[in-house]
Amino acid sequence: MQTHLQPFRLSLPGLWLLLLATTLSAQSDEVFTLTADTLRPGRTVLLSRLVWKYRPGDDLAWVDAGLDDRAWETIAGTAVGPESQPKSGWSGIGWFRLHLRVDPLLADVALNLEMIHRGASEVYLDGKPVARFGKVSGEKAGEVAFDPNATPLGIVFGSASEHVIAVRYSNQQVSDLNRGWGRLMANKNLGAGFWAQLRRFDDSTNNSHGGPFSFTYDIFQGSVYLSFGLLHLLLFSFYPRRRDNLFYSLFLIGGSLNNFFMALMMSGHFGMKGHYFLDLANQLVGVPSFLALLLFIYRAFYPRIPRYVWLFAAACLAGLILSNLSPGRLSFWVSQSTLAALLVESDRVMLRAMLKRMEGALFIGAGVLLYSLLGVREFFLPVLQAQIPASWHIALDAVANYGLVLSISIYLAREFARTSNDLEAQLRQVKALSAKELEMGRREAEIRLQHEQEKARRALLEAENERKSRELEEARQLQLSMLPRSVPQLPGLEVAAYMKTASEVGGDYYDFHLAEDGTLTVAVGDATGHGLKAGTLVSSVKSLFIALADHPDIPHIFHRTSGVLRAMKLRSLFMAMTMVRVKGHRLAVGIAGMPALLICRAASGEVEEVALRGMPLGSAANYPYRQEEVSLSAGDVVVLMSDGLPERFNEQSEMFDEARTKMVLAEAAGKSPAEIIAHFVRAGDEWAGGRPQDDDVTFVVLKVKDNAVTREQ
Repeated sequence: MQTHLQPFRLSLPGLWLLLLATTLSAQSDEVFTLTADTLRPGRTVLLSRLVWKYRPGDDLAWVDAGLDDRAWETIAGTAVGPESQPKSGWSGIGWFRLHLRVDPLLADVALNLEMIHRGASEVYLDGKPVARFGKVSGEKAGEVAFDPNATPLGIVFGSASEHVIAVRYSNQQVSDLNRGWGRLMANKNLGAGFWAQLRRFDDSTNNSHGGPFSFTYDIFQGSVYLSFGLLHLLLFSFYPRRRDNLFYSLFLIGGSLNNFFMALMMSGHFGMKGHYFLDLANQLVGVPSFLALLLFIYRAFYPRIPRYVWLFAAACLAGLILSNLSPGRLSFWVSQSTLAALLVESDRVMLRAMLKRMEGALFIGAGVLLYSLLGVREFFLPVLQAQIPASWHIALDAVANYGLVLSISIYLAREFARTSNDLEAQLRQVKALSAKELEMGRREAEIRLQHEQEKARRALLEAENERKSRELEEARQLQLSMLPRSVPQLPGLEVAAYMKTASEVGGDYYDFHLAEDGTLTVAVGDATGHGLKAGTLVSSVKSLFIALADHPDIPHIFHRTSGVLRAMKLRSLFMAMTMVRVKGHRLAVGIAGMPALLICRAASGEVEEVALRGMPLGSAANYPYRQEEVSLSAGDVVVLMSDGLPERFNEQSEMFDEARTKMVLAEAAGKSPAEIIAHFVRAGDEWAGGRPQDDDVTFVVLKVKDNAVTREQ
């Protein structure tokens, strides 16, 4: 099992160094240059391996970006341990400062700063606070430890100049690494420093900490083990003579607890003591579960359990004690040797059983031998970790763990079935003695009961379908009621709008706001997904648009809307949006994750694009949205749209695309807005052929009248 072997693994700080072997090595220059190449997809910058400035103690004046820290100690990395203590000392609190030069290509780009530590920290960028994890203090009583555990933290370098990342960090639990608790943690390779890396915010190809996949994998595997373990524990309670069910259930329950503890360590925010006791609990269930597996093999394929099994138990206890009291490398090899001995003995017993052709030995032996490969991988983890791709590790875990569980469970199920053969034979004799009339009566009763049950089931299904249909229709009517009942009527501007959803409740949205001074604000949005969830998001955005539409700055409206949506914790629901503000011959536009705004110039017949890069609302905090202004002339046509038309597919799975959209606009630009929309809809339907619409389609078309520009001038 993947995490079952955790008591024999390197400590987490050691694994961080191995997992990040492919990232950038420590730099020799005091000022590191952060380039776009070092942060391309799939790569990270391991900040904790760069050259930092360090000073023990605490002074809030040290946060100043312009502070002259040349007299501070220069350290190669942020690890603080028995062999890596700064020359200026470590007393439980200190400041770390990193100078960076930023490539112009990375200015204003959203980056993700990830940290792991067992103490408390405050992070500053150019003197401004970025994040606080726990409560930093110079005294143990005042400190509140909090492990970020690689929680995504978005930062933006606002310019291509030199920047300073300052970390105020304390870990009073290990203020003295030479005695007491600090020495114990040092023996387990749990130092006082911190780990940090930088990558692109939207880069999901590189997550050295494990991420949601590791947590989900551990929880799923632990649940599978726990389910099988409880099942076999119940089988033992019903039939205590079969002690192989007991030993196997202890193996599975120990493995499930191991997975749950690992999931907590990979996702929790524990301090030094919390992490230590979780690791200790992990060890208490880890190795004994392997001992339980060996006892199961003895019970199933050996004449009797040998007395020397107590030697294995003593070795497990010695490994547990040494791993908590002795230096890390000694405890590692003792633990690994104990594991190797358990696996070798298990393989020896299974090979003996297979050579004797004992019933079920070949079936279980294959699972046990394959499972031993997982132990070999753990034994040589420092060598194999960097040589074998992560996908191979996952495949080996899945095949070895579930192969073993399934092989033993099937074997025990077959043994249970054999035990009940006599009872089944007696039951068949009783059935043979039953009178034919009674049998026919029973069958007729079963048929009548099945018929009634089928009728009841169909009635329930029909009622449920009818209820869902009513709810969807009510939701659809509610969403349609939120759309404007009519388009604004302005003397210098023609306006038309259109929306067709791909399901009963769609995710597209458009709205208008006409100010007292004649300024028209238009919004077109596209929520992620369809159905009731998207409808809920649309209703929220509608309310925010009504409240914020009078504000003159579109980026401000985006920031306020995005902040409210994030505070609502709608998980994976976001709203892409295009917003324009028109007054006379001036048009201001802001775009958050939507297709480009199209403008067809009447004078030249050319179609221009206004494309502004931006994250959907609700997806990122403090994203730097932009606003652009353009001039309009008589006859110019402005088109706001969702991605429903450009991304519409035909029967050959070809996309309509943006170039064809611009061509269609150029063909119909001389018509009225309503006729232009009709031309778009007709072009999309002809392109799709018989393929149904698979996304919402929304248009808002504005056309400048001749008298609009004349009056403005």
